[in-house]
Amino acid sequence: MKRKYDTGLALSFCLCSLLILGSCDIDIGEWSQAKHERTVTQQTPLAPGSSVLVETKAGSITVAGADVTDCNVTATISTRAPTEEEARQMAEEVKIELEPVGQKLAVRAQYPSLKRNRSVSISFNVTVPNQTNVECTSSYGSIELTNLEGNAKAKTSSGSVDAQDIQGAAQLDTSYGSISCKNISGQKIAAKSSSGSITAEKIRGSTEFHTSYGGVTCTDVSGGDVKLKASSGKIALSLVSFGDCTAHTSYGSITADELKGKSIDLHSASGSIRVTKASAETVDVSTSYGRITCQQISTAELTAKSGSGDVQITCSDSAPAEITAEAVSSYGSIDFAAPADFAGQVELKTSYGSIKSDLPITMTGEITKKHVQGKIGEGKGKLHLQTSSGSIKLR
Repeated sequence: MKRKYDTGLALSFCLCSLLILGSCDIDIGEWSQAKHERTVTQQTPLAPGSSVLVETKAGSITVAGADVTDCNVTATISTRAPTEEEARQMAEEVKIELEPVGQKLAVRAQYPSLKRNRSVSISFNVTVPNQTNVECTSSYGSIELTNLEGNAKAKTSSGSVDAQDIQGAAQLDTSYGSISCKNISGQKIAAKSSSGSITAEKIRGSTEFHTSYGGVTCTDVSGGDVKLKASSGKIALSLVSFGDCTAHTSYGSITADELKGKSIDLHSASGSIRVTKASAETVDVSTSYGRITCQQISTAELTAKSGSGDVQITCSDSAPAEITAEAVSSYGSIDFAAPADFAGQVELKTSYGSIKSDLPITMTGEITKKHVQGKIGEGKGKLHLQTSSGSIKLR
């Protein structure tokens, strides 16, 4: 009993000590750490159309294009050491360099040798001519690019990436952080995050976004194929035109509004799918666990499959009368509104549920309550609606 009492008393003392230290605004992980900050400015002539490389081990990077003829650099050097004198000395030992490396102007630093419990971080704020190709790399820190007429690359191991007002190809990459891109026009816009959301608006060009843990949101995208992938997160698209559009998520819903292109392929391993106002030659929508709702769909070839969920399809007035469509659910009802004046073969089949059709079907073959087969009018269209457990309604 005494040992339990002593242990509890010790734990209580430790907790009280932590609370007291916290109230004194002391960073427990940095006892005896002095801080020092130093600012360095440099510049060098830079012709339009040049390429600039900005590198830092730890710190943020901001690059902005402007109506200038120089590369202007402001470096903020932050150091930590056991004493203020040592922290100041470490900051003074950092050398900021602007020098050619191959065909690029490199903006980077020479670091002093660091002992244990010492650290240096360097953040760069860079202004370049508008017509500049930019490549930025940081191990720990955010990156921001804006107002550039050239190709842009940004990669950080831990931090957000933000790119705006760029006329050129863009490649944005972060391991831990979100990515935001707006008003970018280029041959290809690619963004990848291992853990973070991706948001894009006003994108012109081929688009490829991939996040392992986070959602993807795209608004007003056009000018090429669209490929979106989320291992764990929802995907949302609106006002998107394309050649081919592919959006896949392992765990999350997909919502799409006003899509137009050659082909649409939407798949969720676990989540609902909702599409409104979509036009394409082919539309393929599938989910393993979730509901599928497609409204105002215009396509010549439609496939909608749910492993466990209802399927509701409404074709638009502009959908071809001779559509080829397949709607299948393992556990769920199917409601299908065919195009006006649909003509072609029809097959409706359920294992457990009812079948109802508002359209006149000329029956063929064996007729049962669970299986209806025949045709509507004289055409080459095909409708196949099937569920293992649920009702079927054709309108």
